[in-house]
Amino acid sequence: MNEETFSQLQELHVIAWNEKDMSKRDEMLRKIYADDIRMYDREFTFNGLRSASDFIGQLIAEDPAYKFSAAKLIEPLQNSARLFGHIQTAGGLLNSMDFF
Repeated sequence: MNEETFSQLQELHVIAWNEKDMSKRDEMLRKIYADDIRMYDREFTFNGLRSASDFIGQLIAEDPAYKFSAAKLIEPLQNSARLFGHIQTAGGLLNSMDFF
């Protein structure tokens, strides 16, 4: 993958994680995740695009202050990438890390 591809991946990821419209969000998620994606968190695991999209929708619906942003440029790592982000919430700023 080249630098432009990684840049596009980061841009789509940030847009998708802030998209309120489920159909638009699902379309973007299909561009960056496999249908059988597994997302791991300290307390839970999501299986599949539907679970990921539903989780994002829940975050947006439950917290009017919610906003996801990239903390720095995405990092290419062999055949993968790592994206550090910030999640603004009513309770404060959270840090995140996504590995693709």
